[in-house]
Amino acid sequence: MTKKNTHITVKQPDSSVESFISQAIASNAPVETLERLFDLRAKVKAEAASEAFVEALGSFQQACPVIRKTKKVLNKDGKSVRYQFAPLDAISAQIRKPMRDSGLSYSWDTKHEEGHMKVTCKITHSLGHFETSMLEIPIDKEGFMTAPQKYASAQTFAKRYTLLNALGITTADEDDDSLSTPKESDAKSIKAKIMLRLRTLKEKTGTHEEVEEAVKRLTQLALEEKNHPEIAARLQTIIDEKNEV
Repeated sequence: MTKKNTHITVKQPDSSVESFISQAIASNAPVETLERLFDLRAKVKAEAASEAFVEALGSFQQACPVIRKTKKVLNKDGKSVRYQFAPLDAISAQIRKPMRDSGLSYSWDTKHEEGHMKVTCKITHSLGHFETSMLEIPIDKEGFMTAPQKYASAQTFAKRYTLLNALGITTADEDDDSLSTPKESDAKSIKAKIMLRLRTLKEKTGTHEEVEEAVKRLTQLALEEKNHPEIAARLQTIIDEKNEV
């Protein structure tokens, strides 16, 4: 069986703009003309980078495996399992190769404030375009952990959540995701389609509220499990109509 190559070809900006700039410089064009050409070049590059990001994200989502929950949290009896989750290091290990193959990378920015923190995950494409996902999380004042441990725990949770949200992926049997559904094999595909199509339409998807608002405005449907297939279909229709213009 031949292994499928997931590497994608990055589209480069239109070289005609560079040609115009070279000709303008050679002919001693006015400064105003050069400024307009440089602005045009910046816009062309930004648009090409945005399109490449969407294509790369789709390639990544297609290649990304279902993230398994390997960490168990036990109840007070020390035997029964309270819940399971995918630790950050396990997520990173599973997405590393498909992200590299797609030309994507990630980073976080964390701001600590009194009683809470704000964590922002940034997904960046090799051409420079990036998308972010932000979560503001309170610091648990209860419990038996020390203050540094509480901050570290909250930060790790926020990093996991924002990374998965920014990439439009879920963990197996996810039950608290903004686009959750009981059947993960189906959910991964539908969720990925919805998130990717929203980003193709240049909608903000950094928070659950932004996803809900965008879906409601574009499709007139509530972000509910039963509506997921129709939401994905209507978003694709909007994309197709825009491409025909």
